[in-house]
Parts: sequence; C-alpha cells; structure tokens
Amino acid sequence: MSGLRRKSVPYFILLLAVVFGFWQVSFLNASFKWDLIDVVFPFRYYFSTCIQSGYFPFWNPYLQTGIPFFADLQAPVFYPELLFTSLLGQYGIFTMHFWFVVYLFIAAGGMYRLSYFFNKNMQASLVAGMAYAFSGFIVAHGQHFFLLVGAAWIPHVITEYLQLAQKRSFFNALKTAIFVFLMITGAYQALSFTLFYLLLSIFIYYLVIDLAAKKRQSTMQWFRVNAVLLLIVLVFALPMIVATFEIITSVDRLEKGVTLTQTLGYGQTFKSIISFVLPFSTLKYDEFFGVDISMRNHYFGLIPLLFFVVALFRNQNRLMYLFLVFGAVIFASSFVFLPVREWLFRFVPLMNLFKYAAFIRIFGLLAFILVAANYMAYFQQNFQTESRKVLLMGALFVGGFFFLVIYSSLKSSPGDLFQLLSSGKSAEILKNLNFHQHIFIQAIIQLLVLSVFSLIVFFWKKLRKPGLLITALVFIELLAATQMNMSATVADSAWKPRRMNNDLALYPDKFVIPINDKIIYNNQLHEAFQPFWRNTYVFSKQVSFGAFSSFELKTFNKLDDDFPKLRDAVLNNHLFYFSDSILPVSQFADSLINSATDNRILYFSEADYEILSKMNLVADSSGRVKITEFSPNRVVIETHTQNNQLLTMLQTSFKGWMAKIDGKATPIYTSNFNYRTIYLPAGKHTVVYEYKNTKILWLYIFSNICFALVVLFLLGFGIRKMYPATKIYIVPVVLLLIFSFIPLKKVLLKNENLTVLDYYSNRWNDKNLVYGVQKNFNNEQVKTDSVSGLSIQSGLLIKPENEYFALVEIPADSVKIKNGTLVVKSKIYANNYTEALMVSDITGEKPVNNWYASKIERQIENPNQWNQLIYFRNFYNLGQNDIIKVYVWNLNKTTFAIDSVSVEIHPLPGK
Repeated sequence: MSGLRRKSVPYFILLLAVVFGFWQVSFLNASFKWDLIDVVFPFRYYFSTCIQSGYFPFWNPYLQTGIPFFADLQAPVFYPELLFTSLLGQYGIFTMHFWFVVYLFIAAGGMYRLSYFFNKNMQASLVAGMAYAFSGFIVAHGQHFFLLVGAAWIPHVITEYLQLAQKRSFFNALKTAIFVFLMITGAYQALSFTLFYLLLSIFIYYLVIDLAAKKRQSTMQWFRVNAVLLLIVLVFALPMIVATFEIITSVDRLEKGVTLTQTLGYGQTFKSIISFVLPFSTLKYDEFFGVDISMRNHYFGLIPLLFFVVALFRNQNRLMYLFLVFGAVIFASSFVFLPVREWLFRFVPLMNLFKYAAFIRIFGLLAFILVAANYMAYFQQNFQTESRKVLLMGALFVGGFFFLVIYSSLKSSPGDLFQLLSSGKSAEILKNLNFHQHIFIQAIIQLLVLSVFSLIVFFWKKLRKPGLLITALVFIELLAATQMNMSATVADSAWKPRRMNNDLALYPDKFVIPINDKIIYNNQLHEAFQPFWRNTYVFSKQVSFGAFSSFELKTFNKLDDDFPKLRDAVLNNHLFYFSDSILPVSQFADSLINSATDNRILYFSEADYEILSKMNLVADSSGRVKITEFSPNRVVIETHTQNNQLLTMLQTSFKGWMAKIDGKATPIYTSNFNYRTIYLPAGKHTVVYEYKNTKILWLYIFSNICFALVVLFLLGFGIRKMYPATKIYIVPVVLLLIFSFIPLKKVLLKNENLTVLDYYSNRWNDKNLVYGVQKNFNNEQVKTDSVSGLSIQSGLLIKPENEYFALVEIPADSVKIKNGTLVVKSKIYANNYTEALMVSDITGEKPVNNWYASKIERQIENPNQWNQLIYFRNFYNLGQNDIIKVYVWNLNKTTFAIDSVSVEIHPLPGK
C-alpha cells in the first residue's frame, strides 16, 4: 500500500463512521429540527438566492422590515463555503444535509489529526476522531449548525498552529491562516473568542520555552511567523471586520454585550455530570437538569472516559497540561454554581458578548478526548504495566452501573419497561419512557460495553488485533448513544427532506415584486408548510416585521419592545403609503396611539420635523404606488398623486440607502424611529431606492480572490509534492479559470421583475395541467349586501352567515396522480381587508391531517377593487377513495365577493 493510500485509510473509516452513524441525515430519512431549519437554513437559502440572481446580499427586505444582512455574523455572509455552494447552485434542503455530514467528517478528521500529532497512533486517533464527532456536544447541538462548523474547524486550527510552532515557516503560516479564517467567518463567535485565547496560550508556551533556552533567533522567528499569520488573517477577514465596525453602534448586543444575569441564567447544574456516563438520561426530566436539552450532554464515549480517568493518575507533558487546564476552565465556566463564568465575564475581554457558556464547553471535551486518546496509545505500548489499572477502573465503573440499575429498578418497575418495549413503534416508546427507565436502559448497555471491553483486555495477548477491537467497540457504543439521542436533538422522522424540498420548490426561486399588502397581516400564522415555521417570508418573498434571529437593530428593538402600539399602527399600512400627518418625537406617547386610526401619523426627530413642517402637505385617497422593480439592494416604484405628500416605505432606515425622484437625489428621513420617508411632490414620478456600500463589496471581492489564490497555491504545492514527475499541478489553475467565469455569469443576469402572481401564472400554465375546473359566477348570482354596501357586477357574494363556502370537491380517481400540486386561482372583491382563509382538505380513509390554509387578506392590495388571489399546496400519496375539498372559511364573518375560480392540479415542482 502506498504512503498516500495508507494515510487515507483512517479518513475513509471516519467518513463511513459519520455517514452511517448519522444515517438519518446522510440518507435523507429525516428532517432537521428547530433552529437549523428556522434560522440557519433560511439565511443560507437567502444568501444563495442573492448570488444566483446576481446580487450581493447587502440587504434582506423580508425580515424585520429590512435588515443589513451583510453585517449579521450568524448569516454568515463572509464564509467561503456559502459563496462556493451558491455559485454552484441554490442552497436547498439536500445541500443542508450534505454539508451537515461533511462538517461531521471534517470534525472527525480534524480530531484525528490533532490526536495523531501527539501520539502517532492510528487506532487511538481514530477513537479520538469518533469520540469527538459523536460527542454529546455535537449530538445535543444538532440544531445549532454554527456550533458544528466551529467544532469542525477547531482541531484543524490547533493542529496547524502546533505545526507552525514546530516548523515556523511561511508555508505553515498560510495553512494556519486558511483554517483560522474559516473558523472566524463560519463558526459561532464565542468559539472563535475562546480559540483565540487557546492559541494565545500556546503562543506564550512556545515563547517561554525559547526565552528559557535563550534562543534569540528562534524567538524572533516565532514572532515573525505569528505576525505573518495575523496579517494574512486580517487580509482575509477585512470585509467582516469593516462590516462589524459599521454595524456595532446599531446593535445593542454588539455594543454592550449581555448582562451577567442573562448568561448565568443559562448555566448548568452539577446534575448534568451524569451525562458523561448516561447520555440517554438527558432526554427527560428538564426540572432535574435545570437547563436546555442541548446544553446538558457531555458524553464522549464510555471507553474514552475510562481511559481519561486512568490517564489523570499519570504525568502528562507540559503542552498536554496546558490543554487540560484550559479545557477544564472553559468546561467549568458552563456550570452556574462555580465562579468561573462570572470571573471570565468580568475580567476577560470578549467573554461578555455571549449568553451560553455551554456553547464553548467543546474545548473541555476536546482536551478530555485528547488525554484519553494519548493514554490509549500509551496503554497499547505498555500493556503489561497498565492493564491492571484499566481493569480496576473498569470494575469501579461496573459497580457504579450496577448501582444505577438497582436504583432505577426501584424507582420504575422493569416489568413496566418491558411491557412498553414490547408495544408500539420506537418513536412512541421513546416518547413514553420516563427518566428512570432511561437510566435503566443506558446502564444495561454500558454494562454490556464494559463486559466486552474487559474481555478484550483480559485476552489481549491472545487476540490478533485487540487495538482494532477496542476501536470497533468504541464506534459501536458511540453509535448506540448517538442513535438513542438522535430523534430528540438532531433529526425528526415525522418530516422527510424530499417532501420538504418539494414544498420549498413551490416558492419563487428568484426575486419577484411582492404583493403590496398590509404588513401586519404577514405573520407566522398559515404562512408556510410544516416543519418550516419561522423566517419563512425569505421563501415566499414577502415583507414581514417578525423574525427569529438574535441580530436586531436598536431601532427595531425600540419599536418592537418599547412601543408596541406604534408598531401595530405602523404595520397597519402597505409597504408604501402616503401621509400628511407629522409630529415631533417630543409629542410621542405610545399609550396614546390607536393602531386602527393613527396608522398614518409620522413621528420625526426635532430637526427633521422642523424641515418637513414647512412643506405644504395634503393627503388624498387617490394616490397610487406601483412597484416596478424589487430586489435586495434596489427598489423602483411609480407614483401618481394630486398633492404634495410624504411617502413612507416600510423598510428600515439605514445608512447606505439613497433615494432618487426622477433621477434626482432626495433626502431620506427616519419616521416612527425606524422607517424611510421622503417628500414626494404632486404628479407622476419614478422613485428609486438603492443601497450602495462599495467599500464592503470591493473588500469582499479582494478577500475572496486572496483566499482562492492561497488555497489554489497550497493545493498545487501539495499535488506537485505528491506527483513531482507530472504536470497535474496545473489543475488548480484550470479550476481558477472555471470558477472565475461563474461569478461573471451571475453578475450579467437580468432580473425579470415579475410580480408574484405573474411568476406563479407562468409556472402553473396549461402546458403541465393534469386536472382543471373553472367556476365563473354569472349575473344571476349577483347580490347587493345592504349592510356593508358592497355592490359588484359579477361574482358570488359571501355574507357573514356564510362561514364556510365550498368551491369544489375533486375525487381522487379524477386526478389520476398520487402526488401533485393543487393550485387555486381566483379574484376577490371587498370593501375592506377581509380576514378569511382559503382552505383545502384531503379526506379519506387515512386519519392524516391534510388540512392547509392561506390567509386571503395577505393578497388584497386595493379594497373596493378586484384583487387577484392564488393558493397552492402539494399533496402526497392520494388514496383511491380520497376527496380533495377546496373551500373558503369566512373566519371573521365579513362580506366579500369571489369570482373566476380556477382549481388546477399540476405535477410536483420539478417533476
């Protein structure tokens, strides 16, 4: 076997381990949970939509009524992986699964490299890699993708820095800089802060060694390579650094950090220590643990734990002591009963910027795993002297688990457990198990593991490859622990990625002109398909006020937290609205605001009020706004008004935005603490809003070019080193040329500026129609409602007493496909903003919830006119006797008319 192949074998083993260890994710058997699909995925999806459409993602207009997306570090805009993925295609559900597995592999491979750096033992390092990738930190934080990204790069950064300390070359500085840059741009910032202090400790460690040995030349070289490393990282990170400084005064979290009370409120109790041996127990009994399920699992394998405990009774080298002490301090900071977190918060810079100390406990687990792996290597080399210690510690562990078996049996009858295990599906069993049954099951499994381990040690000399058997045993027990916790913290088998991908494909894959509805209606209710729940307006391309994100501007917080009545009044408007009612903020009192009647009042700073109060402003109801272009960084509208008025756009007023009326710049004033308002003269005008930040854009381009050149240089150098007799090293040059054309192609893309309804009409046309039925209500059905005064020339009038109105019922045998898309197109006429639902329900023999609704008021742009309405959803596994029912639910019992109803069935998106 060649040297390259031999070196590749451990990584291939680790790849297989993570693929099969997390098979629900790898093979698209289950969806992700919580934050990963509510925060991580929508933000990455939005980034790739921008890149695919030829825009730099400066601005996200859909969340929090507009946010500077480029400055949100959790997005993360400056992370190379996002750009690389987005240039190749749209960031989708399958992409998310792919990268999750890739980062698991990077984490495992990185820990293998770090362990091998110390012990040069393949088997021990394989155990380290698996213990790290299958650790309780990774499994418990399955929803926190930014923590997985950080955990993946941390061991690589440390390994490269240790190699830099040994070789002290420019080449190693380049390699280290690559990994540091990936870490600081892609990972949770608290992990980067903590890693900085670890690297600083290592720097001081080697500096002290050189100074003690009086090696002046070596000392100067150590300073030089670190200066080069710092310079390269700064060049790579320039756009992120500048963006952070631009936004820092606009975000309380960045400017002030968090309070000590906040961070201590998320500390762990001593009880979570049991997760070192009983990870399955962490799934129940929140009151016992006193902290979120993601923060209380510290497992890294029973056998590695045993090795770690034994290793504590032997001397370590100084560098390992540094890792152990540093890891122990960081790990201790996550416990509320210890003073460590408070001390770090008060006296260590940057440690007051994050809430969850448990998020950085990975440094403790990394140190523990490293010590355990080193001892395993030592144990294999010194079996004769160490076997008794290991067997003795194993016996103590066995005694502890026997106690837990007896204790849990007394608390919960084993008979009840066996009865539960023999009935129902695995998901139901896990749901119904109590805390003590969790302990009982885990303790039995751990006893089995210890029994097998003891047999391997006892028959060590008679076995052919006992080290490999221990490695395999570690994988099996880590796999069991991971799978037992998987459904609670990583994967949700109730939802399938392929179905989620089909549902996501219903939404526009490019930027379209949104429906100019009242923003207050764009809430979470009936907005998206499960399991998508939050931040879903990124998909539907509609502007909303809400968002699920820790990144919030001060002005947004002020409106959302301090002035709820003003907030509701402002949001009770369309995206663009006219007004002539202005007041200075000195006269503002939120308690006096009526959200229904005061929605056109604009409050300005004293200086702006003094300017605007001199304008001749007269509002009229005939003013019109038509959106002709809508993209992240540019919006164009056409206006027609009889009088001079103020035009407000419900997008956050933020530095960098400019407005022009008929090509001439006009000032943007901040109204109601957060929004953009301009003075609009009477007549017909074209108004352009545009965001420009040339500095960030050019720094981003420069940073990525530098990063790409360094990566390709290192890649070419490595290839040439492995294959010196060939010219295969030109491959990186070819890759550079290919990828240089992709961004150029994206920049040259032209946005079609379609409205949402035009986009859907083009998608669902007669060419791919499977089934269709139309209903046009003739004049004989026309009625006039004397109460509301609604008068129409065509259509069917729905009155308050008509709570439900059936539009159509479609038997399954008429459709002839089991999986498809239901599309309902119609027109609606109302005097006001009708709060009603368009609903479809699939009824039949299966007791499955196939009900889905969409709010009609979200699509009303103009009352007293006919408004286009579209409703869509996917259906799956349509049964032979199923019936698709489409109806209107007059939720608030109002009066409105509906006409030109077209009910269509099309193949699933992409089919």
